[in-house]
Amino acid sequence: MNRPLLGRFAALGLAALLWTGSGLADTPGRHPRYLHARTDLRTAQWILRGRDEPNVMHHIQRVDQAIDRAVSEIDRAAVLDRKDLVDHPSVDTSLDRRGRFRKAMALLRSARADIAREEDNPRAIGWRDHAYHHIDEAIDQLHKAARDLHMDRLEGF
Repeated sequence: MNRPLLGRFAALGLAALLWTGSGLADTPGRHPRYLHARTDLRTAQWILRGRDEPNVMHHIQRVDQAIDRAVSEIDRAAVLDRKDLVDHPSVDTSLDRRGRFRKAMALLRSARADIAREEDNPRAIGWRDHAYHHIDEAIDQLHKAARDLHMDRLEGF
């Protein structure tokens, strides 16, 4: 094989490789909103990490566990779509306790809305429904934590 022909094959191979790699990174694929939901869930998780009264922390730990389970369900579809699962959400560290709970609740609701879109992959319906369940569980536990925090404040803690 002569050198110019070899160079053309190498250039075509490189172009195909770059096109394929950039296509996976930029193309939203079947589940573009799931990565946004995943980031919202992880951000809510980071916001809620910190120390609080034991009765409040009991619920926050359950929120954390429910978020982990929801993210696990979302990751299954993201991996099938070859999505980058490494995210490092920035977290607002200036929030007070009440502000943390409000922001986390908004993020949980946003994540739920993101995965509520019509599902075009029948195999993903099951994991999406499981993710719904886990997000709803996290929302319920966050409500309970907020209630306990409110009661603690009324009693002077």
